[in-house]
Parts: sequence; C-alpha cells; structure tokens
Amino acid sequence: MNATLMPLVISSRDAAFGDHHVLDVLFDDLFVGYAMGDRLMSWPDFDRMQLTRRDLRRRAAHVLDAALDRVNIHGQPPALMVDFAGIESSLLLADGFWESLEGAVPGDIVVAVPARDVMIVTGSRSQPGLAKARRAVDRMFFAGGPHLLRPGLLVRHRGAWQPF
Repeated sequence: MNATLMPLVISSRDAAFGDHHVLDVLFDDLFVGYAMGDRLMSWPDFDRMQLTRRDLRRRAAHVLDAALDRVNIHGQPPALMVDFAGIESSLLLADGFWESLEGAVPGDIVVAVPARDVMIVTGSRSQPGLAKARRAVDRMFFAGGPHLLRPGLLVRHRGAWQPF
C-alpha cells in the first residue's frame, strides 16, 4: 500500500529504523512511523513538508481511515486473521475499526501482532483463541524475519491497547 503518509507500526528492535526517522511512541517498544510511498519519512522530509507533528498525525490518520475499506477478515472463531495489504499492524491505530469489532469476540479484543504484516484477533475469554494467537507469535519469533514487532499479545481495554 503506497499511500502518502500511511502510519506504520515499528518496533524499537527493528534495525532498519533509527533516529533519522520521524517516529512517535505508541507504547513500550512500539513506535509509529510515516510511510511516504515505499520509504519511511526522515527528519529532512518532515522539514520540507512544513507540517506540525499534530498535522502530520492527523493526515496519516485520515489516510489510514480512508483505506479501511480494504481490510479483510478471514477464518473462523476462535481466532481470526486480518489482511491489510502487508501493514496489518497499522490497524492498531484505527480506533473506528476496533469499535466496529467490539462484541464480535468473547470478552475484550485481543490481538497478536508478531510482525508488521501479521495480525490475529481473538477475545480475552477465548482460551482456544488465546492459545492459537500465542502459538502464532511463538512461531514467528522462532522463524525470525523482517519487521518483527511484539512477542506478546495486546488487549484493547477502554479504547486503548495494553499488554495482555
């Protein structure tokens, strides 16, 4: 997906990103970067755009919201796979998307986002779903690969993400 200023979720452990990129803290070791086509926005890019950080965040959120019609959900409970053109983890930033899923899973929404392009959704009261999500995370981190994000699960509680 090559939309201008698409927000991307990035791990602090990802060696491809650093201080020369414009990054905002999401929480813990996750950050939000801003894709400009096929590359991440750098500080010189940001300066050339003559935006405030607030305007940058708003523009990126607007681009993300406009792309939500491209989200596909596959599978059956207890765990669902989300497809969003290789940037599934960016959906962590799409509050409206998660609000639309409330009540669709047993308990609070829980996600596994082991890599930028992998997202599994289940509910906090689904032991089989939680086990399946944890196995998927374990397999991803064992195999390695580019753009790994988070080895644990996240739960959405009162409109915010936190470690599960």
